[in-house]
Amino acid sequence: MKTIIYGNGAIAKLLFSYARQSMDIVSFTVDGACIADNSDSYLGLPLVPFSSVEKQFDTASHNMIIAMGFIEMNALRSKKYVEAKQKGYVFTSFVHESVVMHDDVIIEENCVILDHVSIHPGCRIGQGTFVSSNVNIGHDCIIGDNNWINSGVAIAGGCEVGESCFFGVNSSAGHGLHIGNRNFIAANTFINKHTEDDQVYLSEVGQLFKLKSKSFLRFGQVLG
Repeated sequence: MKTIIYGNGAIAKLLFSYARQSMDIVSFTVDGACIADNSDSYLGLPLVPFSSVEKQFDTASHNMIIAMGFIEMNALRSKKYVEAKQKGYVFTSFVHESVVMHDDVIIEENCVILDHVSIHPGCRIGQGTFVSSNVNIGHDCIIGDNNWINSGVAIAGGCEVGESCFFGVNSSAGHGLHIGNRNFIAANTFINKHTEDDQVYLSEVGQLFKLKSKSFLRFGQVLG
């Protein structure tokens, strides 16, 4: 089937760059308020208002995939998924060719899985989940719907992640944990216990060292 991307921002551009070789992408769509005056195209393809997209691209021969950020803890992506379903669209997923697909791994619809993601056997990835590059998801993990998992994230085996969570760059979760719904786990943060719904976890940022970089290297050599 031909594919319509919902979105006209950075994530839509990112997905189009990855997917255009393997998917027949024919149009972009967003709410009319997100379309600039006199703009009817994006990246060389038609850009149509979501309110009337089904009139130009019928639901029988076109599917859809949502490519937008984690706005409102992923709630807006979830809302547009429901609205497009009500119009009659079915959804596809994009899984990069570098991802090894084990027989018992389930990736539900409307997911975006970018390059060099390792999804171990026994995993299930819920619909609407975005997984960026170089992520490791350990064996037998259950990832709920509409999660956002940034580059470098590591989720150990046997974890259950709720819905609509955000994992920042290089964050991680230990083995066998339950992560509640709508958790915000910031970059470089390690989770080592179960979490509840709507929680925020932050780690300290890097500390500025008093020496300049060249002096620090000389200092390190002396210590070595």
